[in-house]
This record gives sequence, C-alpha cells and structure tokens, in this order.
Amino acid sequence: MARLDELGSNVAEAGLLDDLRSELATPVVRLKRHLDQRAVLTAAGITVEQPASLSAGQKRAAVLLERFMAEKKAATLKKGRHWTQLLEDIEAASNDVAKATSAGWRAYRQELFGGDNPSVIRSRLAMTNNNMTAFKRYETLYQEFRVAFDTLPQDAATVTRIKRLAAELAATAKSFDFDVPAEVKAFLEAVQTGGAPLALLTDTVQSWLKANSALDSYRVWAWNR
Repeated sequence: MARLDELGSNVAEAGLLDDLRSELATPVVRLKRHLDQRAVLTAAGITVEQPASLSAGQKRAAVLLERFMAEKKAATLKKGRHWTQLLEDIEAASNDVAKATSAGWRAYRQELFGGDNPSVIRSRLAMTNNNMTAFKRYETLYQEFRVAFDTLPQDAATVTRIKRLAAELAATAKSFDFDVPAEVKAFLEAVQTGGAPLALLTDTVQSWLKANSALDSYRVWAWNR
C-alpha cells in the first residue's frame, strides 16, 4: 500500500511539473525567437544593445535551477514569488530584446546608407539623359532598400543582399551630375513639367545642349492657349 501511495505521489508531482513546464514554454519560445533575430544581426557585425532585463532574468533562472536541483519538486519552484517573478522577467526581457534589436536594425540603415530620398534628389537634379537614367535606377534601388528595413532579417543572406543594395545605391548616387548651369537646369525642369518658353532657350542652354549631343532631342512648337 505504501508503494502505491508513493507511485501516486510521483504521478501527481510529475503532473505539477508538467504544468509548470507548459506555463514556461510560451514565453521562453518568444524570447528565443527575439534572441535568434538579435544573433543574426550581431553575427553580421551590427551593434545591438543587450538589455539589463535579460541578465536579470538569467540570474533568477539560475537561482531557481540551483534550488530545484537540491529539491526536485514543483513546490520548490512555486515557493514565494520566485516563479511568478521569473515569468515576468522573461516577458520583460523578451520585449526589451525585441526593442533593442529593432533599434539596432534602424540605426544600421543609416550607417549603411544615408543618402537622400529620391524626391530630394529630384528637386536638385537637372534631368539630362544620363541623370534621368541614373535617377530611375536610384529610385528603384532606394525603394527596395527602404522596404528591406521594414522587417528584421531572418538570416545572414538577407543582410548580405541589403549590403549589396546599399553599395549599388551609393555608386548610383555618385553618378549624378549636379554641376549643370542654372540656366540649363531651369530649361530642363521646364521641359519636364510641360514645356519651356523660348526665353529659357538661351545661348548658354544651346551651347550646353550642343556639347552634350542633346540639341536635336528638342523641338519648338506653338503653344495654343
């Protein structure tokens, strides 16, 4: 009879421990997911702050484990507020790791490429044929680069691809020719927005168009109002 009582007690204890294990599983899985994302960034050399709450949770877990190893019962884990506090620590650490990882990723975007938005480039750029080609490429790359930072990378290959995007963006930005006479810039902007009056077709503009083999690209016609 005593043996049966002991077996029953063991079964009951095992059930209590399984309940605690289940209670711990969800927050631990969530924390691990955020830690894995953080690891992807740090492995790529991206700086991510380690929140103090992570160390606090690790210390509390170590203390509880030591006590449990001395007396392997559910009551050991549930004594006082240690178990409840552990769950709260894991939740806090999970949130803080997620925030730190996101902040590190956003900061890395500026570190990788801090070039202007296409709309800013467009406002300062004379749309010559070469500039138009370069601008279209810049606009496409910039959009792809921006979207890439909307989510955290799941692997090293994603970070490598984004680094390549940033390098292509930087190279494209360097190909812009901002050294265009003000008269030429005014003429080209007018052309792009519906048409340039003859007054803008100055000698400077004609000389520049001729020098850039672009004079034959334009035609004059009467504007009917």
